[in-house]
Amino acid sequence: MRYNGSLKCQTLTGNEQMNEYGEPVAAQVSWSDPVPCSIKTNSDTRKGRYEDGEFRHASFTVLIEYREGFAAERVKLERLGEDLGEFQVLSVEPLTTVGRIQIIV
Repeated sequence: MRYNGSLKCQTLTGNEQMNEYGEPVAAQVSWSDPVPCSIKTNSDTRKGRYEDGEFRHASFTVLIEYREGFAAERVKLERLGEDLGEFQVLSVEPLTTVGRIQIIV
């Protein structure tokens, strides 16, 4: 497979913990090491506007090499040196016949 970017998966640690006073402690967010991937744009527009500026509305299809038990809720994407952003995972589909996992964000 030809790679044109990388993907980092978000992991939460320390979820549902309490401190010595019985107060909940916020989960710590960390990111995995970059995983080489192939990124294809489904849609990308910068027409979104709000009172103080603009935002990017984008959707991508990402292919990575097959790995057992892949599960992620949020990912960061980078393609050809450009930071595409942080996205919620909409769909994860294993393509076992070709040894890939298709992720739609």
